Amino acid sequence: MLQLAASPLVLALAGTFDQGSTATKGSGLGAAALGLLLGLVQLIVGLSIAAYAINKGLQIVSKMLEGIDLWAEVKKKNVAVALLAAGVVVSYTNVISGGINNMTSGLKDVVGGDWGHGIAAILGGALSLVIAISVASFAITVTFSVMDKLTTDIDEKQEFKANNTAIGVVYAGILIGVSGLISAGVSGISSGVTSFLNVLFGGAA
Repeated sequence: MLQLAASPLVLALAGTFDQGSTATKGSGLGAAALGLLLGLVQLIVGLSIAAYAINKGLQIVSKMLEGIDLWAEVKKKNVAVALLAAGVVVSYTNVISGGINNMTSGLKDVVGGDWGHGIAAILGGALSLVIAISVASFAITVTFSVMDKLTTDIDEKQEFKANNTAIGVVYAGILIGVSGLISAGVSGISSGVTSFLNVLFGGAA
């Protein structure tokens, strides 16, 4: 019975293949671990921002309804005030979500090995998040003030205190609608900043 001895070339190729497979597997595990770590960081940041957004949104409601105890009204089952509070919180989180999405995109690029674009996206997302947080409170307050001036024959505070559900629905809808437009504007600014940073990092490389 003939026994075929493997040539040195075949053995060398087999060894190279095994080493390549091990290296690829190790690289994949490293990328997966990095992705998991960045995902956990993103989750923690998201939860922290969510807590901040809810607290800030409720503070805005208390300021808009000065003289009305928000939680006392909720305890009395005042649906109008509850709708306003929900609308403000949804609006606030809607505006700042754009920054978080851009940061998420940057994290994916970093995990994928595109460090330049990834870092640019993360920095752009962080900047847009700061802008969004600054703009959100101002925009919501201005919207409420504008509506107050447009409806001169309606005393909003009294209507909310009287549990006028209709005015709660109208204001919640207006605030959420406006927040979508503001969010789009903030995303546009973020895209511009990210593009600039991407070119900057690309030029540096």
